[in-house]
Amino acid sequence: MENLLKSILNTHSLSFQELTMPANVDISKVGKKEGLEIWRIKKFKLEPVAKEEYGEFYTGDAYICLNTKSTSEWNVHFWLGEDATTDEMGTAAIKTVEMDQALAGLPVQYREIQCHESSLFLSYFPDGIRYLSGGYDSGYHHVEDMLKDWKPRLFHCKGKRNVRCAQVECKDKSLNLGDVFILDLGRELYVWMPPESGRLERIKGMACAKNIALVERHGQAQVHILDSDWDQDETFWSHFGGKSAAKKIARARNDDEDYWKRTSEQVTLYKVSDASGSMKATKVAQGEVKQSELDTKDAFILDAVNGGIFVWVGKGCNIDERSNAFLWGENYLKQKKLPKWTQVTSVLEGVEPSSFTQWFGDWEEGKKKKSFEPRLFQVSDNSGKLVVEEIANFNQESLDGDDVMILDALNSIYVWVGAGANPKEKEGAQNTAKKYLQQGALPRHKNTTIETIYQGKETPTFKKFFRSWDDKLFQSDDRSVESMRKLLFNR
Repeated sequence: MENLLKSILNTHSLSFQELTMPANVDISKVGKKEGLEIWRIKKFKLEPVAKEEYGEFYTGDAYICLNTKSTSEWNVHFWLGEDATTDEMGTAAIKTVEMDQALAGLPVQYREIQCHESSLFLSYFPDGIRYLSGGYDSGYHHVEDMLKDWKPRLFHCKGKRNVRCAQVECKDKSLNLGDVFILDLGRELYVWMPPESGRLERIKGMACAKNIALVERHGQAQVHILDSDWDQDETFWSHFGGKSAAKKIARARNDDEDYWKRTSEQVTLYKVSDASGSMKATKVAQGEVKQSELDTKDAFILDAVNGGIFVWVGKGCNIDERSNAFLWGENYLKQKKLPKWTQVTSVLEGVEPSSFTQWFGDWEEGKKKKSFEPRLFQVSDNSGKLVVEEIANFNQESLDGDDVMILDALNSIYVWVGAGANPKEKEGAQNTAKKYLQQGALPRHKNTTIETIYQGKETPTFKKFFRSWDDKLFQSDDRSVESMRKLLFNR
């Protein structure tokens, strides 16, 4: 680990004494119980985050999140806010390595960048995540102190499935008619649901506001829902220049990122070496990659194009090589001039997640070929470009009647069409699936099939991809906005 320390010190302007200060958390005791644990980086140490603050991330801070699935299976995520200092980033990296070592090198490690988090990370927070400006130390954390001299805050809730509520400027120009916003006045919260906002966005926005009022404010805040009266509430509009401002609000902006950013490229496997003092990536295979091309004595980078970057470390590598995984990943991003937020995942030989093994058509565990784990996506092709949002840890309730969904079972693609999906998406469902198939890079059978499934007419084959199935689920209105409103607020 000495080489990693030197690299972190040089890269992030840290002193050796600062980085090696005794931790205020005994890392050897973490990961013993199933569930999620979160720490923020504070003065080069780990500070536990209170359970009621899970899902809140300050843009000026760095965090480490450990999800323990069992006593031998962990995922470690280090999250970096867009305004985090280089010192905090460096400390997060080194503490992640320390945690990895305490858990025998078995965790899969993920680097998470604000606004570009993995679907797995977002799945830990069913009510979505919220970005708060500044750093934790800049805020008040006792309710009475917090509410004293309160300044209005506006949050933009973005995303149908994986909701991110980001603090934006509290001005009318921040609003648009297609998204849900939360106006936070301290003791009063307004959930603004304009006419073009979708059902799921509305439900997620209400759930987020309820969580703020109940948990963060300890029940000392009231939530107001503005839907049919979105342009009439005087208190809400008084913070945006009066009700006349409602007439000037822009329509929805389609600024979602195109999921297929590098469609012309192929999956590529590189062998990593830093014997010369700088990282060198030597191409091993491209297009079709095989498990046999990985060597237990070496480290490799798998560039899975839109699937992210994986750094695979063989069991024969020493601790320094294991520790250097994320540095190699970041150096690779720089060499290839890829966006800094590109997902980087570190995996150890023998505990590879399916998100890694799926790129190898011949992957076997022992003498048994590893089965493909199906993946579920919400898709939209309204704007002429395919926008894809993955839903991790999905179940039947992840299927939403307002959407067209794709269930990817590798050699079978199922297009699930919700009863409430808009006519354009219904009509183009097959073409959307073909586009998804053509632009993906997974190794598939050349005769991969596409089957359209309509809500309420699911086949037994389709149902088996879900942990459980209830035919009555889609027959009730329990998931309507009004039903959820009554459930959340009893009104």
